[in-house]
Amino acid sequence: MPYQNEVASKTGHGDIKKNPDISEFLEHCEYMDDASEDLGKKIASLYEKIELADNLPEKIVASDASRYCEPINGKFPSTQIGYVKVSLMIIEVNEYNSLKDMAGFVDPFGVAKLHKNAEPLSFVLPGSNVRYKKASSVNDGFRLAIYENFISNKYNFYKAGDYNIKDTLFFLHEQDNKLLSIHKCPACKHDIKHTFTKEQDKINCKECGADIFFSDALRLHEQISDFGDNNSAITRFMNLIEHLLVAGFIRFLYDKAPKRLSNLAFILDGPLAIFGQPARVHSRLMKFYNSIMTDLKNRYTMPIIIGLQKTGSLNEHANSIKNFLEPNSYKIVDDEYRKKYIFGTENSDNFGHETYYGQDFIYKSKKGSVFVFAIPYPYDQKCDGHIFSNQKIKIENYAEILPRALKIIEHFEMELYENSITPIALAHRHVSISLVPGGKALDLLSKNIIECKK
Repeated sequence: MPYQNEVASKTGHGDIKKNPDISEFLEHCEYMDDASEDLGKKIASLYEKIELADNLPEKIVASDASRYCEPINGKFPSTQIGYVKVSLMIIEVNEYNSLKDMAGFVDPFGVAKLHKNAEPLSFVLPGSNVRYKKASSVNDGFRLAIYENFISNKYNFYKAGDYNIKDTLFFLHEQDNKLLSIHKCPACKHDIKHTFTKEQDKINCKECGADIFFSDALRLHEQISDFGDNNSAITRFMNLIEHLLVAGFIRFLYDKAPKRLSNLAFILDGPLAIFGQPARVHSRLMKFYNSIMTDLKNRYTMPIIIGLQKTGSLNEHANSIKNFLEPNSYKIVDDEYRKKYIFGTENSDNFGHETYYGQDFIYKSKKGSVFVFAIPYPYDQKCDGHIFSNQKIKIENYAEILPRALKIIEHFEMELYENSITPIALAHRHVSISLVPGGKALDLLSKNIIECKK
């Protein structure tokens, strides 16, 4: 591995190239498949053509999140502050359509103005070597910061009633007949069984006296150390908070204006999944969205929820075969397909059993772009892994939602970035934090304020 700022040698490969053992090894190698068109055509034959829906929703709500948590300086111990930014951007479909000319080209200046219709939320968390509010450790300060973020009405888009992050989390658990509970004090590790309620969202440990918060039940703090890299825990927080904010917004609209909700589409950046320690929340989201879809289907129409993936192994696979795919063709990604063409290894009975609440699809548009996206499972819970693996890919259960989701993707397809759509591109533009100058500016902000207290 090179030193920081050290560039690689331009002749470093020479010894490998001249080594006869290397040549001998390669002589014994051959392709499993010679990358002929036969395999590509074989995979393409698994895809089906589809007719898109005619209608579009009234509004698109796009969500994206970004985080920055690089070390503030090069001193030991390393110091981190975690910054997380989440943005919800609302696009009026008619307004967007008015920006198109007769040839279908979109006015870039008009699209840039849509960037202003975004609602950003910023979170800050203590990382390594940072004591928050005199906490006894980084871990305790991190737990306190999570709790404060969850109970704060500053992070309530809706400014009405019980719709902050804490309320959403309790609601998701209650409607799933689950409880937020802990079995061990996160500070002293003493066994302590307790179930939280909205009214009693924190207690004191009888053993060590430390505050224990309802948010500790999510276990986000478990990866936090006083002096280690806490990037992973902050990333898990970002992943969770984005999905909770979108769920809270949908819950608010469902309670206050269900007919309006039925005319909306929500697009999240990334898979419909919760990863890491708080992964169990995915099953609560799955049940919540299914209950909403089931109810609105009988009264109006179902809102569209899409998780659009820009990177990952599934995207790499889709791009590698896109020249073989017919326009307007799609594939529901079943576990056998994933195992055979993407991972190449044996997987569990049901991919994403502990994390995913949405089904992955691959789609090639009329213009030739390929998209990897997910829509929520049309079930309220997962059964046995092997059974659910077959149940989740019954395409008839997506018959109403899928053509409408593809219509949205195709309508907002853009050529500025590969396989991109306008809502997510604008949301990302609004939420992204650059390393320079954005990250450096946050480093200076953190450093200056903390050091002023010495």
